[in-house]
Amino acid sequence: MTLNLMLECCAAEGGTVSVDGGKLIIAGTPAVLDEWRPLLRSFKAELLALLASDLVLVAQRAAHLIRQHVGQAEAHALALRLKTRDAQHDERRLCLECSHLFDTARAPRCAQWRQAGHGGPQLPSELPVLLQRCKAFRLERSAIALPQFEGDIHSFRRPVPARPAEHLEGVT
Repeated sequence: MTLNLMLECCAAEGGTVSVDGGKLIIAGTPAVLDEWRPLLRSFKAELLALLASDLVLVAQRAAHLIRQHVGQAEAHALALRLKTRDAQHDERRLCLECSHLFDTARAPRCAQWRQAGHGGPQLPSELPVLLQRCKAFRLERSAIALPQFEGDIHSFRRPVPARPAEHLEGVT
């Protein structure tokens, strides 16, 4: 069971797990607390790291969206929506995360509008904040990517970058 799956199962039974000042806060009905508290406590350090990274990620994404001329309240709401999107392994993206989007202050425009299937470079004002699948999407360098936590609870780790392919001798 992964940490994310453990948190989802706890939430499905009515429990909530959050971080407050470096402390793990577990809330819910007494039955939920009795069932989940021992397991969650045994992975306290890993859960604190995971939940704290989520909070930092939401703040970084909100800051990126504000730089894209999104209002502060809407930027925070979108950042939370992106957190949910990532937790659900949803492949849809915002135009605001794409390197092809430009001129967001006046009128959002797409540099790859033909490949994306738009009628022209100018985008409707509501499109950049809608989650969608786009053939032309390319993640902007300044957009914040989600750290992936993989493996089971006992081997909690950040992913290791892929190793280059091994050279095979004698193969041409």
